[in-house]
Amino acid sequence: MQPDEPFVTCPLCGQTHAAPFLKPGQRASCVRCGSLLAEAGHLGPQAPLVFACTGLVLAVPALLLPFVTLSKFGKERTVLLTDGFLGFWTHGFAPFGAAVLIAGTIAPFGLLGLLAALYVLGKRNPAPALLPRLRHWAHQVEYWAMPEVQILGVLVAFFKLGSVVNVTIGPGLYCYGGSSLFTLMAWRSFKLRPRERRPFRAAAVATS
Repeated sequence: MQPDEPFVTCPLCGQTHAAPFLKPGQRASCVRCGSLLAEAGHLGPQAPLVFACTGLVLAVPALLLPFVTLSKFGKERTVLLTDGFLGFWTHGFAPFGAAVLIAGTIAPFGLLGLLAALYVLGKRNPAPALLPRLRHWAHQVEYWAMPEVQILGVLVAFFKLGSVVNVTIGPGLYCYGGSSLFTLMAWRSFKLRPRERRPFRAAAVATS
């Protein structure tokens, strides 16, 4: 991996390093605190974009197709991804519904869109002025993107409801699980510069 800038600053302690040249699979760590500075993946430079776009493609059927089907005594009810939010909202728990909607739907799908935009815009020369702001937004949205928590909640509900009603997993849940997986893979493989937590610059430059 050829470094984009001559120096890399540790986001934790502020130590400045000469940007390393990394081979596939290698990582660069801070010489002062050991924090991860950069890493080169095994899947090639376009892997983050592929992961992000695949997650976005799966997000569409995850929103539109049946998530779960509940049946008993000949009656069926089909549940969509957004029904959890609507259930909280209609029963007077609007703040909980908003949290479920943001953490389970808006944030993860929005993060995929931000990562795809960052990759495309980052290839332009010169880089657009909006790029640093998009990086900041991506870091902020990532804190709220918790699709794996929603999947865990659905699985727990299966165990609870399995003895009461017949539960059938719909294609929407499979698509949502795939989109969640690609969200995590895109974030992990994306070369996103970490935010500097304090404006400290070391006098000496160390090379990892």
